[in-house]
Amino acid sequence: MDELSKEWFELRDHRRRLYSRAVWVPVYGTILPLERGRYPEVGHVEEVLAVGSAVVFKDKREKAEELDWHYWSLDNTVPYLDGGGQYFEAESFYDDPDGPLGLRLVLTHYLNSDHPRQVYINQDFVLAYGLLEEGNYWVRPNEGYEQVVRLTRKEDGTVAFVEIRAEYLKDYLAARNAALRIYYYRQRRAILENDPKFDWPEDFSLVSDLNDRLEVRCNEIDASGDFPGTTWAMFKAWRTDVDPEEEVPDFAGNDDEATETETTKGVRGDEGGRFLVAGEMWRGEWIEPAEKSCRVGYGEPDEALMVQLDGGGGRVDLKTLNREEVGKYLWFKPEVINDLLSSRGATMQWYTHDTGGVSPSPDWLLHFGVNKLGLINAYAYDVARRPLWERRIWVAHNCRPDGGVSAELMEAQMACKPASTKSPEFMIHHALGWIDQVFQEKFKIALFREHHEVEELSSKIHRFRAIDESGLRSLAKDLVKISIERINKKSLIDALGERKSDQGTLKLLQRLLAKHTDEDYAYARMSPLFGAYDLRGADAHLSSSDVNECYASAGVDRSVPLTKQAEQLIQNVADAFGTTGTELRRHVPKD
Repeated sequence: MDELSKEWFELRDHRRRLYSRAVWVPVYGTILPLERGRYPEVGHVEEVLAVGSAVVFKDKREKAEELDWHYWSLDNTVPYLDGGGQYFEAESFYDDPDGPLGLRLVLTHYLNSDHPRQVYINQDFVLAYGLLEEGNYWVRPNEGYEQVVRLTRKEDGTVAFVEIRAEYLKDYLAARNAALRIYYYRQRRAILENDPKFDWPEDFSLVSDLNDRLEVRCNEIDASGDFPGTTWAMFKAWRTDVDPEEEVPDFAGNDDEATETETTKGVRGDEGGRFLVAGEMWRGEWIEPAEKSCRVGYGEPDEALMVQLDGGGGRVDLKTLNREEVGKYLWFKPEVINDLLSSRGATMQWYTHDTGGVSPSPDWLLHFGVNKLGLINAYAYDVARRPLWERRIWVAHNCRPDGGVSAELMEAQMACKPASTKSPEFMIHHALGWIDQVFQEKFKIALFREHHEVEELSSKIHRFRAIDESGLRSLAKDLVKISIERINKKSLIDALGERKSDQGTLKLLQRLLAKHTDEDYAYARMSPLFGAYDLRGADAHLSSSDVNECYASAGVDRSVPLTKQAEQLIQNVADAFGTTGTELRRHVPKD
């Protein structure tokens, strides 16, 4: 549809659209989706959308149908006492002797000209879904920080427009046994140099129903924006008996003899030469509730999520496994961990070499294990009782059983014999802290420089990064960043008792270890670090044979699954630093 066409002014695109089918439903405010030029200059184009709404109780719908646009306008929503002393809450909508028709989801009030209009989201709605305000959104932390309410602000920060995600709005309406009545006004107008001569009715009306009106018009206007030849009149009245010397003047009563008047009339101007073309729509619409409320409190929608329990290919609904005595395990592709960790506030902890806890939110970790093929195992009941949005993530990566259940997970959960092993992810951070501690103890200097990305990089050092070859190499790069690239070369030169050196940090560290052990031992110990370091440029600089040599130096077995290769890479880098620290502590003499 072309802008400024007949169809554009008739709002045909918007008349086809219903907010009852929209993902976001406006509930308050006025915005200008289009604004160009200044009124009434030729070239001015503007589109306006103004919305008013209220939650209407089921037994009051018929009365709400009778209310036109004016009842849904953006007046202050403040509490008040009627003449009989009855109190009406700020959220109440259209109070009458039979009680309010419903309530407002957005409350506003005006203070004075020093303050903008204050706009609030109804606290009952906020508390019903546990919402948190962040910038221009109200989000739900317990559902992956999903955006529930969306705000549009003016340049001064004032809230001008409020929209609610339909899924939550309809859920709330179901809980309140109500529907949302939304009434909105939309206008498109433009100042044109010539009359477009659209074939429109003389009474301007294209649609004239009770809750659905559409009017279009084309009028010639002058430079002031008024009709050519528009007259004006000014009436002035004053008293003639004003005495500035009188100490207590009294002007009570009407004294015509002491009053004079004057009337002035004129014409604004009779030059036209421009045309105001506009289309206006007023429409009332119902947003119906969901069949039932599934989210208020701790509820959730009833959704079937199918998972595989055995190698036969059969699937069962996950909610049938929501009982502690179910006695079944599930298998997942390792990508599930990355998807869970991609959520804001996600966390993962390692308990043993192959078990840990993971959650897409800061609380309530799910106990998982890694089996011999690198697949993820979790007790079916533990997955089945997670929130729906999290279960969707798990089920998306469910796979048929293979490689058995993680031995450490099953021993911990079924035999009550948790393993005493440590994960490579734990050991890498322990090893780096250990060798740095040794350097400060033996040489009175820190081995590593501080780095602002250490915390972020630490969270990325885990075997599940290696879901493909590029992921494995990216893991190698981050391992190098958090360890080798942080080594302070000057600390190594000082530890060697030298003044300067052209060698790199790894060569210097190897020399330091060799100085207190022997060359062959130091070379073998440092080999994984050289291999990981050389993998940094594997994508751009190394041939496939060179890449394989790098992996071999790092002690990575290329025949095992990628997550197992990542596990080996992390472990070998950790062992190299940890053992080097131990040897230096053992062999470097005390001061």
